[in-house]
This record gives sequence, structure tokens and C-alpha cells, in this order.
Amino acid sequence: MSTSSSIADAVRMRGVSKNFGGVRALDGVDLDIWPGEVHALLGENGAGKSTILKILRGVQPPSAGTVEIGGVAMTGFSADAARKLGVSMAFQEMSLVPTLTVAQNVFLNREIKS
Repeated sequence: MSTSSSIADAVRMRGVSKNFGGVRALDGVDLDIWPGEVHALLGENGAGKSTILKILRGVQPPSAGTVEIGGVAMTGFSADAARKLGVSMAFQEMSLVPTLTVAQNVFLNREIKS
């Protein structure tokens, strides 16, 4: 990866596509997210928002393209590898712990790093 600065993208996706059988859910997605940025993915049902997040989380591999997190290529696309690189996700389904605060639920999957 080459960047114009010494700081690596937090997330870099290039030409990412995802097929489910004969259905193309993502088609050549390019995405750069720099450290400290906040982004929102908006779109209709079936637009591929969850698929992008599942690829970043290492739950699903892309059918084509490359993904880097913190300058590290996600070649194995495992959830464990993504977690070690600091990627975690709070799901919209009923997987929240009702006795925890919003912040505690958001950071529930994060490990303390020394």
C-alpha cells in the first residue's frame, strides 16, 4: 500500500465485490476511512450495507478486491484477525445487553489492549 503520508488508512477497500450465487451484492466498492473519521452507510434494503460491514468484520470474504485495515491486508478474512486489528461491530438485531449502557454495548466486543 502506498499513501502520500506515513499514516495508514484505518480502512481501505479496493474493487471489492461480493456474489451470493448469481446475485452480485457488491460491485467494485472503493472505500477509504482515515483514523478518527466517522462515516454512515445509507441505502435501501439490499443495497449491500451489511455485506460491507460483514466483510470488514471478517465474517464473509469478498468475491473480488482487496481490504486493508490499518495498513494490514485482510487475506484470511477471519473474524479473529479483524478483531485483533481492532474491528468490532454492534448489531442492530436483538443482541444488545439490556442491563448495559449504550457505550458499554458498543464496546462489549473490544478487548483491553496493553
